[in-house]
Amino acid sequence: MHKLGVIVPYRNRYEHLEEFKTKIVQYLESKNIDFEIIIIEQDDAKLFNRGMLLNIGFKYAKDMGCDYVVFHDVDMIPIDVDYSYTDIPLHLSTKFEIEEGETERTIFDEYFGGVTIFPVNVFESINGYSNKYWGWGYEDNDLLLRCDEKSVRLDSLKLKNLGKNKQSLKFNGINAFVKSKNVIDLKTSSFTIFVSFYPDKLELNHKKDSDEFTVFSIPGYDFAISYTSFARYNFCAFDNNLKPHFVNSNIKPNYKTNMVITYDSLDKRIKVYQDGILLDETSKINKFYKKYTIEKYFYLGVGSPDRDVIPNFFKGFIDSFAYFDVILSDAEIFEISNNNLELLNKNFGKYHSSAFLKTYYDTEFIKDYKLTDLSLNHNDGEIINCEIVNLTLDDYTCVNIPHRRPGLFKSLKHEENGFLGNKWKDKSTRWNQLRFQNEVSKHISLLNRDGLSTLEFYEYGCTKENKITKINVAI
Repeated sequence: MHKLGVIVPYRNRYEHLEEFKTKIVQYLESKNIDFEIIIIEQDDAKLFNRGMLLNIGFKYAKDMGCDYVVFHDVDMIPIDVDYSYTDIPLHLSTKFEIEEGETERTIFDEYFGGVTIFPVNVFESINGYSNKYWGWGYEDNDLLLRCDEKSVRLDSLKLKNLGKNKQSLKFNGINAFVKSKNVIDLKTSSFTIFVSFYPDKLELNHKKDSDEFTVFSIPGYDFAISYTSFARYNFCAFDNNLKPHFVNSNIKPNYKTNMVITYDSLDKRIKVYQDGILLDETSKINKFYKKYTIEKYFYLGVGSPDRDVIPNFFKGFIDSFAYFDVILSDAEIFEISNNNLELLNKNFGKYHSSAFLKTYYDTEFIKDYKLTDLSLNHNDGEIINCEIVNLTLDDYTCVNIPHRRPGLFKSLKHEENGFLGNKWKDKSTRWNQLRFQNEVSKHISLLNRDGLSTLEFYEYGCTKENKITKINVAI
């Protein structure tokens, strides 16, 4: 007979906790599951530390004879959830019913938070959660990395690398870029811009609040396509009142991808596509930032090389760029995004807009260290500090992700803590991101020096009522 430990990290959400305690007991009893509920309440002396509280709760659950545990946020009420025993880690919080006025929860492929089940022996084998993520975020990223490094059984996701293996430009993220005459008409013409690229693994700048690795830009308040430190593919432009208009992809790892933007001069909105699929469109842009039209150059691989502060250099590979002075249809966008054979200076399949090319680069056509403009409009791209390399990628980028057991929860209304618009809400999330990305993921030995084996806390209160144990701790 298996016994489940329900571990709940908690501080300052009394109404949530009261509803959770009632509903979770009713639910588990209705499913005939043997359980103990352990609520770990942190005092107010320091920033909230979810990972450490879950480690503390795990130790109590093990002492109570639980052989598997579920790490459970207090604002998720089960509606249709299978809490039965599993011999591998499972992520359960996959669907939500949202209370009126609450923001939709962000669910992405590597998401391992919210509600997660672990067998006791597996959780011990990875040394538990890290104790060093204070505030909101990244303890779950760290948890997934721990599972991966200890060869815990995980699921996998395949992302197709678009385009063919061929000669490409490599950008070093320091001083490499391509400079081209700015022929892009933002005043009177509808247009389409296409770019194919592969971001390298992120290296974050601890002096900044966020990082934008710019693939294409008209500088100023940059009109730009980027990959960001939020692991999102992004388009952003500013209007003449300096209001940003942007579209973000969902959280995605780096892989070989294509992005297309179209601008309708009548509708005055920009649509953003990735891999031929529409992501979203911007709000209405009545007038673009006026200095875009007087910029002499647009750039590949940087926001602006002339800025000493935040030039936004790109690290990775770019292999093609195209600018059309018409809007390509959805069918054409899908055709060129999934093409790995044909050049865009002639029509093929459902693509029939080659006559409207105004600037077109393919990195297999380089002469005198310049990108040849295959549109025949003589706007060659000047290459600065890029390497010319043969880019060879597997057909798919494989990413380890949690196994999931579909679960439906009622999401109680709560304050959003993470990604808001184009920034982190709290500075602590940036610190956590820097720790995970720049330190832990590059020095795996840190995982063994932080976790259950190094857990320290002080218990100053414990109450037990039926199967609910509430423990007050200082950490």
